[in-house]
Amino acid sequence: MPHAGDELTITFTSQAPLAWGTHRRNHTRVRRSRERYIPIPKREARRLGLRNSNCGNGLGINIFNVRSTDGVFNGQLKTAGCSRKGDVYAKQFQGYGDLRALEPWLTNHHAQIGDQIRFVWQNSTDIEMTFISHHD
Repeated sequence: MPHAGDELTITFTSQAPLAWGTHRRNHTRVRRSRERYIPIPKREARRLGLRNSNCGNGLGINIFNVRSTDGVFNGQLKTAGCSRKGDVYAKQFQGYGDLRALEPWLTNHHAQIGDQIRFVWQNSTDIEMTFISHHD
């Protein structure tokens, strides 16, 4: 579980998280526009102990209060998904209860491949999130 002062910087390396609802490899669900997520590399999920719902649900377990440093995003994100069935480490941050929650913030910043998101834990439940553009 992350602690105050822990940091994580994520780089968008593909289009998939920036257009999740419509940019999909399979047809396991209906395509939905404006869905977004922020990927978490497995080694970083292990390092920080970022778990998915296979370890339970709750604030500080797989749900976090997140605010962006620019004030545009203020809500809850969930660590979710896994690379193989039964794995406990999350592979992404997504809106808690709203898979479109990140879309206005990422669109506001014109997010593209190569841009980054920095997460800084304020405590075990609260995170500050900063967008770092590499295209300005």
